[in-house]
Amino acid sequence: MLSSRSPSASSQGASLITPLNHSQEWWSALTEEPPTAVIEDTEVSLTGVAAEKIYQGGKYGELEKGKLKLMPVEALYLVKQGKLKVVDPEGVPLDFQELVSRFSEKDPLIWARFLIYQDLRRRGYTVKAGYGKGAVFRVYRRGAKIGSEPARYLVFGVAEGETFDVAFLAKIADEARSSQKDLILAVIDRQGDITYYDVSRVSL
Repeated sequence: MLSSRSPSASSQGASLITPLNHSQEWWSALTEEPPTAVIEDTEVSLTGVAAEKIYQGGKYGELEKGKLKLMPVEALYLVKQGKLKVVDPEGVPLDFQELVSRFSEKDPLIWARFLIYQDLRRRGYTVKAGYGKGAVFRVYRRGAKIGSEPARYLVFGVAEGETFDVAFLAKIADEARSSQKDLILAVIDRQGDITYYDVSRVSL
């Protein structure tokens, strides 16, 4: 059966994942104009020095041959922070709400994913795309050397009151255990606050 232990507070207090002082964010010292990325369909990317700076500064996206590809939630997060501009192939800028609308066409759960991503990032964690059908994100410990060590958590998100298949969650828990990761269930309430639960599979 599945067991879970709830942290003592929601995303606004102490929990399994503790907050980071925002002054430690990599961009706090940056004053130059935000770099510009281009969106094609739902893929957001940029190249050059700016791509390298964003990747090295916060381990955002996947950098390959000088091109940085961002997840939709990463692009939303950086745009909301005022640290990235996004334009379409014709050079027309898209604001935060326009990006949310565009991403929602392909992913109806984009807003929930964004809330979880934003919360984890604000707490100082490096967050990458999950693998498989269930895990939304892979989350690395603070200070992790990305590429040299595995993620510590798999995070699966649901909205408060939403129903989901417990057998499916059990399968994800097994996958997390086999890959030596902790499975975290992120529950989003109606106010957008997030509570994290450490999920494990036990036999009686």
